[in-house]
Amino acid sequence: MIAPLEALNIILRNVKPVGKELVSVFEASGRVVSGSIKALRTLPPYNDAAMDGYAVKHDDIQIIPVKLKVKGTIKAGDRVNGLKVENGECFRIMTGAPVPEGADTVVEFEVTKEKNGVVEILKPKKNGANIRLKGEDIKCGDTIDFKGEIITPYRLSRVVSTGNVFTPVYKKPSVCVISTGDELVHLGDPNDGIVDSNSFFVRSLLNQFGIEAGYLGISKDNSEDFIQKMKSAMEYDIIITTAGISFGDYDVVTNSEKELNIEWFFKYVRQKPGKPFAFGKLGKSFIFSFPGNPVSTAFCSFFYLIPALKKMLGIKDYKHTPIKAILTEPVKKRNDRVHFNRVKVEYKDKKFYAKPFETQGSNIIQSIATCNGFAMIEENLIGTIETGTEVDVFLYDFNFPG
Repeated sequence: MIAPLEALNIILRNVKPVGKELVSVFEASGRVVSGSIKALRTLPPYNDAAMDGYAVKHDDIQIIPVKLKVKGTIKAGDRVNGLKVENGECFRIMTGAPVPEGADTVVEFEVTKEKNGVVEILKPKKNGANIRLKGEDIKCGDTIDFKGEIITPYRLSRVVSTGNVFTPVYKKPSVCVISTGDELVHLGDPNDGIVDSNSFFVRSLLNQFGIEAGYLGISKDNSEDFIQKMKSAMEYDIIITTAGISFGDYDVVTNSEKELNIEWFFKYVRQKPGKPFAFGKLGKSFIFSFPGNPVSTAFCSFFYLIPALKKMLGIKDYKHTPIKAILTEPVKKRNDRVHFNRVKVEYKDKKFYAKPFETQGSNIIQSIATCNGFAMIEENLIGTIETGTEVDVFLYDFNFPG
């Protein structure tokens, strides 16, 4: 068996983006930028007013108070060709309106008094006050470097504001899921059995990355059924299987691997939960074979599948980053595997605290539903890990208070 971080590195060395494409900005939200984007517009396109007020010559307001003649009003969207501010004159101007020739400062309404076409300026202003300069946001032809970044609403605003209708993005990998086990039943099946919740979990996780995974159903515990499903799965970039990866008589992944000619990069990891986890290739498809226990599938999906997906999607920062947290209760560890215990992390007094779930069985779905992190207990720690010990925690469902 290999160590968890070694297994993760093997996966990340082998996966890569599956391609690039151009999409419209109407379809770009949530996608990952694959190249540089050029600004097609200058913002602002001209010097404009940052506040409602009066466009004046700064030379005219050196001595306060001063009275200026109001020549007219300029609102956002108006053309100012032919308009000019001479000495002793000004224009009323609205936020976003272009500044006319001759004006170099905008005095906000709050420090003025206007009567009968004459405004009195009551407070001094710096030269250039309340004016947004042409191109101070971005200039036409400038590069927008979002490569490897997800197009959030904030980044989409930047792309659209510069006049871009299309943006280069990485293609999404295609993914399918196959569950295995005679004991499994579909949701709503009236027969006794275990509801196939693993496939729902994995597909829901993939949905968070905008990937609609194909569901190829439940394979019975016989090689013929599994091999048929796997051959259908070879059109996908990633094949995810759950259960059937151990050495039992009815572990169909193991029993079918030779006939399918699966190339395993590794099989079994020195970890708990999820020891019987394997990663390999079938033709051009990558295979993630997860254990059948729900907690094992959840952990392996989080720790291995998500970074691989992020890299294939082109996301620049695709690795998990743990935080340091203090155990609030002791943890017992009886072997030299790396344990990833479910913990509930809280942040208080500028520190993270991790409370272990009361039982760490890999069948206890309640533990992943109510906790928010996996505390990594290193392989060399055996026995009782005392309260107050600082450990690495990989957060999977955490929000800072407030």
